[in-house]
Amino acid sequence: MPRIDVHAHLVPESCADLIPGRNTDAGKPPNVVDSMSDIPERVGHMDERGIDVQLISMPPWLCNLEINTARRLNDGVAEAIAPHKDRFAGLATVPMADPEVAARELERCVKELGFVGLEILSNVEGENLDKARFAPLYRKMVELGTPAFIHPHNVLAAKERLQDFYLTNLIGNPTDTAVAAASLIFGGVLQEMPDLKFILAHGGGTCPYLRGRWEHGWRRKVEGPRIIYRPPSEYFQKLYFDTLTHSVPALNYLVETVGAEHVMLGSDYPFDMGDYDPVKSVSALPHASDAEKEAIYGGNATEVFKLDVTAAAW
Repeated sequence: MPRIDVHAHLVPESCADLIPGRNTDAGKPPNVVDSMSDIPERVGHMDERGIDVQLISMPPWLCNLEINTARRLNDGVAEAIAPHKDRFAGLATVPMADPEVAARELERCVKELGFVGLEILSNVEGENLDKARFAPLYRKMVELGTPAFIHPHNVLAAKERLQDFYLTNLIGNPTDTAVAAASLIFGGVLQEMPDLKFILAHGGGTCPYLRGRWEHGWRRKVEGPRIIYRPPSEYFQKLYFDTLTHSVPALNYLVETVGAEHVMLGSDYPFDMGDYDPVKSVSALPHASDAEKEAIYGGNATEVFKLDVTAAAW
């Protein structure tokens, strides 16, 4: 079974001018450790770190852009990875602020470019993911059978309270991911469309540790609208998570809480907050069986993203 990294970012060389604030000498922003655009360098890093396949998504600041830019990025990714089809697969970026257009672009990327899913943000310009207007994109995801990788961006209280100490990333990212998951659950999206598949970045952020609190609150019928008619745990178990926790005990808790069959490798390549050896992180799990580790390494991603790994010789 190949080792498949579902959380890896790339800006194709043809679109490098879109990288905001990049250092013109190094060709990348200061928080980028490895290569943002160089495919041969990236393949070398993958070989060193035991990664056979990366699912390629945009950095969050290049998601949810207008359709012409989204098409340019998607076409650029398709062109960049075409010579290395055994090592990469694409995740579409779509203009989610316009869900009808986003649905059409997703279909184009899947049917014409061969992409295996899409990336969406944890909120859309401050709107949570349960808003009814996003239904056209969700229906298209179900129709095509394409999963969505959810990455945080534009996080809660970023300007008001998280400006110092890199807290937008250290606290804001995992918190906003939990808001996204809660919105999909409590907002009834997973109730209405149970075949939707979402993979949460950064180990699901804080939501694996809030699962019990969500269940308790729902059962006690605390204040607020109540849309779902079954316990939140029944919808929570539909979610998937990457391994990016930066802590073996935390990763172990995640696996034991959601089940090994719902966890996939995630490195956050090439950023400074990445896990440079996610295979090692999984291999260190104290209670997971060899079969469970193999599922996390690549079996789960192969099944969820419907990857054809039979032709490659890893």
